[in-house]
Amino acid sequence: MIKIKYHYTDDFRLKGFTLKGHAEYAEYGYDIVCSAVTSNAIGVDNSLNLLAKVEFESEIGQEGMIECIVKESCLNDKTDLLFEHFKLTMEMIKGQYPKNIKILKK
Repeated sequence: MIKIKYHYTDDFRLKGFTLKGHAEYAEYGYDIVCSAVTSNAIGVDNSLNLLAKVEFESEIGQEGMIECIVKESCLNDKTDLLFEHFKLTMEMIKGQYPKNIKILKK
């Protein structure tokens, strides 16, 4: 199961996410849930970097873990939109594959 944790500022502004685990929907290389989640996470990370030109507090991409947390001083309307897009997309994927994704609540 992929576990998704969102990171917020003290005033509840979304500043990032952490993904851990594997979807285990299908065997390695054929897992469409893992592919959808991973491609969206990497796409948002790349857009934050190249389009919004932010600095990261943490940026990790390794087997079984992706983390993308923006420095609070870099948050703006673009970062808000990209993070809300990611959050919406993850909720939609979870709706289709509830046994493979868990969104952690704080």
